[in-house]
Amino acid sequence: MALTMVLIFLILILVGFPIAFALLISPTITLLLDPIVSQRVLVQQMFRGVDLFTYLAVPFFILSGVLMQRGGISKRLVDFSSVILGRLVGGLAMVVAFASMIFASITGSGPATTAAIGGAVMPELIRKGYKREWTVALMAVSGVIGPIIPPSITMVIYGSMTGTSIGALFLGGIVPGAMIGIALMIMSYIHAKKHNINSTTNLDGSVDESMIFTWGNLWRTFLDAIWAFVMPIIILGGILLGWFTPTEAGVISVVYAIIICFFVYRSITIKELIDILKSSTVTTAVIMIILANATAFAWMLSTYQGAQQLMNAIFSLTDNRIIILLIMNIFLFVLGCFIDTTTALIMTVPTMLPLALSIGMDPLHFGLVVCINLVIGMATPPLGITLFTACSIGKVPIARVVKPITPMLIVMFIILIIITYIPQISLFLPRLLMGVGT
Repeated sequence: MALTMVLIFLILILVGFPIAFALLISPTITLLLDPIVSQRVLVQQMFRGVDLFTYLAVPFFILSGVLMQRGGISKRLVDFSSVILGRLVGGLAMVVAFASMIFASITGSGPATTAAIGGAVMPELIRKGYKREWTVALMAVSGVIGPIIPPSITMVIYGSMTGTSIGALFLGGIVPGAMIGIALMIMSYIHAKKHNINSTTNLDGSVDESMIFTWGNLWRTFLDAIWAFVMPIIILGGILLGWFTPTEAGVISVVYAIIICFFVYRSITIKELIDILKSSTVTTAVIMIILANATAFAWMLSTYQGAQQLMNAIFSLTDNRIIILLIMNIFLFVLGCFIDTTTALIMTVPTMLPLALSIGMDPLHFGLVVCINLVIGMATPPLGITLFTACSIGKVPIARVVKPITPMLIVMFIILIIITYIPQISLFLPRLLMGVGT
C-alpha cells in the first residue's frame, strides 16, 4: 500500500493538484482503500507535525530575512563586494556569488537571496556585456547558497524532525556553502575571460569608478554594510555559546533587523512593515501547511513500512556503501527537480534515514547531504523556485536558461558528491566547535 499511496500522490501532481493538497489527499484515499486506522489519526499526525517548539524559528527567520531584504541590505553588500572584486576579471559576476554568501548568512532563504542580490546586480551585468540568459542562470544558482549557509530554514526543519543539533547543522553548512560560492566565482572568471568582459569598463569604454579598488572606498562600503555582518555573528555565536536556542535566535534576529532597518538605516516605514508582516505570514502559512500534510504522508509511509521496503529494495540490488550513497543522491536530486524542498524533506527523511544509519552514516552528515541535495533542486528545471525567481526578474523563459545553467548545476552536484564521500569536509566545524559528528 505504500507504493499505492506514492502512485496516487504522483498522479495528483501530474493532473495539476497543488503539492500541499496532494500530500493529504493521497493518504486519505489510501485509508479509504485500506482502513487500517481511523482517518482521525491523520488529523492528529498533522497537528503533531507542526507542534514543535523549534518550528517557531521558521516564521522568525522568514520575517527577519524579509526585513533585511527590504531594508536595503543587499545594495550595501553589493557595493562592498564590488569594491573588493570589481578589478578582477569577471569581478562583477563574482560579486553575485560572494554577496550571496554574505546575504545567505542573514536570510537563509533561496528566493530572497536570488531576488535581493541577483536583482541588484543584474542590470549592471547586462550593461557590462554579460548575456541575459547567463546572468539569470548565475542568479538562480547563487540563490541556492541561501538555505545552505546558516541560518537555514531547511536545516531547522531537518533538525526538528530528527533531533539532530540545529547548531551543528548550521556549522556544517558553512564549508559546503563556501565551496559552491567559490566554484561559481571561478566559473565567472572563466566566462569573463572567454568572452573578454571587463568589469571596470562600460560598453562605451568609459571607466566605472564604482568598480575601482581604493582603501577609502573599501572602508566606506564596509562601514555602510557592517550591521549586516554583525547579524550572523550574533545568531551563530549565541547558539554556539549556549546563550539562546535556535528558536530564540530567530526572535533576536527579528528584533535586530527591526532596530537596524528602522533606526540605523531608516529604510523601512510603518506602512512597509505591515506589508512585510503580511508577506511573511503568507510564506509561513504555506510552509506550515506543507509541514502538517507532509507529516501525515510520512507517517502513513512509516505505517506501511515504506522505509523497510526501500531498504530491502536497495539491498537486493547492492550492499556496496559507495553505490548506495550514489543511488540516494541521484534519487534526492531528481526529486528536488520536481518537488519543493520542504515537502521533499518531510517525505524522504523518515524513509531514508534508517537506510543511511544502516550503512553507518552519521545523522548529522546525512542531514547535510539531504539538505544540500534538495536545495540544489531550487535551481533546476522544471520547478526550481530560485530559477523561477531569477527568470521572472530577468524576463527570460526557463527554456533559454537551460544551456547556461547546466554546467553550474553539474559543478554543484560534483561538490555534493565530494561532501557525500568525504564527510570530514562538512563535519570539520561541528567537530571542532561542538564536538559532534563522527
